[in-house]
Parts: sequence; structure tokens; C-alpha cells
Amino acid sequence: MAKQLNADLDLLLDEEGFDDYKEEMVNVFQSAFTALSDNVSTTSLEQEAERAASGLRDLIPNPKPDELGYFETLWHGLILVASRIPHNDDQSQTLLVKTLQVLRGSESSMWKNLPQFSEILRDHWVDPTYEWHPEHECLKLHQWLNLNSFVARLHGSGVFTRNSFPLWQLEQGLEDDLAANAKGDCSPAEAADNRVAVACEYLIHTAPALLRECLLETGDNITDEALRRSYAGGVLFSGGPGFNTERWGFWKRRLGELRSSVSEGVAPALDRALHSMKASAAALAETID
Repeated sequence: MAKQLNADLDLLLDEEGFDDYKEEMVNVFQSAFTALSDNVSTTSLEQEAERAASGLRDLIPNPKPDELGYFETLWHGLILVASRIPHNDDQSQTLLVKTLQVLRGSESSMWKNLPQFSEILRDHWVDPTYEWHPEHECLKLHQWLNLNSFVARLHGSGVFTRNSFPLWQLEQGLEDDLAANAKGDCSPAEAADNRVAVACEYLIHTAPALLRECLLETGDNITDEALRRSYAGGVLFSGGPGFNTERWGFWKRRLGELRSSVSEGVAPALDRALHSMKASAAALAETID
């Protein structure tokens, strides 16, 4: 898989506007993916994450407050790399997550908060099933799924958490009318499949964290009206905004209902998402007992 992935990254390097700085960043990960293909032990994964993080730090050896532009370029390139890693390539996806985890643990305070990562990610958060701008960069459906898998894994591991990302995608994939508003460069059926598959990635990789938030009923604490609107449920969910137990139960029921609304190719993701939700609840129940 590493050979094909590196080939896909080579194509990325050929894209217009991909400068030398981003190319150096891609080369860091290409070397790591190649090394991992020769040794798949857990130790090697940790080692390659350390090497990759070191390679990225070398691109910005002594970051200063007035050099944040370098981070913008770095994160943009990283987002593009994540979008090329197949959502089911657990090893390569995990390498990317662990690399950011190492960067957050860097001695330099500038790296600890992953400066501007959240803002850059938000700027590039354009769902291709809803919006399509030929004059701007827009991911293909499978690339959008890949990127969401990466963000879900970041959230689940605690490396980077911004509740808006999982809430938005769970709303669009499980709480909205899947046949409506398919404005992207895809058919309504393709849009439905992609939205559900994306939502499943968050439940597969983030269920324990999402369950904790729901049990804490953190949505009840949202007082900002704009945030309440942003975190509100879709047209099929009448409950409150943000995380709450009613919403968790709705997602669980909806996974079973959607089998007749999506293609057979999405069925395994529905099964994995439902299993992850049940396993998370069971694990939490054991800690209480």
C-alpha cells in the first residue's frame, strides 16, 4: 500500500501551486511510509513518527510569532497529504496522527498548541457533496472521506479536539435528509453514501470521547447563540444542540435505519460504527461497576 500511496503523493507534488516547501514536507512522509512498509511493528511506527516530526521541525527550526506563515503552509500541505491517505489505511493514518502527537510534545512552546492548525483546517473544510467551486481547491469524495478519517482519529486520540468537526459531519450524515442539497459534483446517491461514510468515521474512531461528551450533556452549557446554531441538530433530530444523551441514542438508531438508504459498500462502515458505539458504552459500564 505504501508504494501506491507514495505514487499518489507524487501526483500531489505535480499539482499547480505546490511549492518547494510543501514538497519537502511531503518527502518527509514519503520516507516514513516507505520505511513502514518494510517493518510494521509498533516500535517502528513510533520511531517513524518521531523521525517525521523531526523532519517537520527542521523545516521551521526556530519558529517565532512573526513566522506563523510557515505554519500555514505546513498545515495546508499536511491536510492535502491526509486527504490522499486511504481512510482504511490504518497504519499510514496512525503515523500521521502520532506525528502530530510528537509535535505537540515538543520542547518548543510554539509547537505545543499546533499553531494555526485549527484555523487552517477550518478554512479548507469544504464538503464536496454540498459545495463545489471549480475556481478553488476542492477535494474529491474519497479524499474528503480520507481527511475526515484523519480528523476523527485526531479527535479520538485527544491530539486535536474541536467539537464542531464531528458534530457537523454527524449532523449531515445521520440527522439530515440525505437526498436533499446534493449540490456538489456528484449524484444524490453518491452524496448520501459519502455523507454517511464520513459520519461513520467519527463513530468508529471517536466513540468513547463522543460518549463522554454526551453523558456530560455539554450542549446544555452552550450560551452563545451563534454556537448553538452551529451545533444544532439536523432536520430529523428535534433535540438540543451540542452533545447530549438523546443525540447519542438517535445516532445509534439511525445507523440501523440507514441500511436501506445507502449502497452495499457503506454497510461495513455502518456495522463498525454501531459496534464502536456499543463497545464504548460497555467499556464505560465496566468502569462504573
